[in-house]
Amino acid sequence: MLSPACGDNGTTDVGNEETAGDGDGDATGDGDGDPGDGDGDPGDGDGDPGDGDGDNMECMTDVCATYGAAVPTVAGQIVDMAAVDPLFMDDFAPLVAQGPAAVDAFKASLANFISDAYGCTTDAYTGPTMEVAHAGMAITQEEYDAFLGLIVGVLSGAGVPDDDINFCFAPPLVDPTFAATIIGQ
Repeated sequence: MLSPACGDNGTTDVGNEETAGDGDGDATGDGDGDPGDGDGDPGDGDGDPGDGDGDNMECMTDVCATYGAAVPTVAGQIVDMAAVDPLFMDDFAPLVAQGPAAVDAFKASLANFISDAYGCTTDAYTGPTMEVAHAGMAITQEEYDAFLGLIVGVLSGAGVPDDDINFCFAPPLVDPTFAATIIGQ
């Protein structure tokens, strides 16, 4: 399961901030090979913002209070968009073929997973592990990155500010430990 992006104190808690970006100021990384340390700010050691201490790499939003009520809607939009996106429709076709009730149940399960992942609920998600859920799908890093792009599009479309996307929602998703539970299964 994902570690919470923002706890009660609103700070990022992913265990290893260096996995949260590529050093170019966004938390999603762009694979461009630049040598940034992944903390989102190159830093010069002068104590000002951008000093490398991660000051501008923190989630400053109470994710649960701000977005918790919208999680089911966002989860539904992610599923709806993925089901018709040419990159993902083959993966979602078996679910869609089961009919609207199965799709709605999957959306509710995804909403519970998201809610648990970001610390808004505990044990609401009762589905399979990510390894089991994605077994046999052989998802590549490129496909995973594209799916993250779809999620970013949904969040942006819902009016979530870039800082909240980059510093609250992205860190657990780009964490290599979590990504490995999906990629290559």
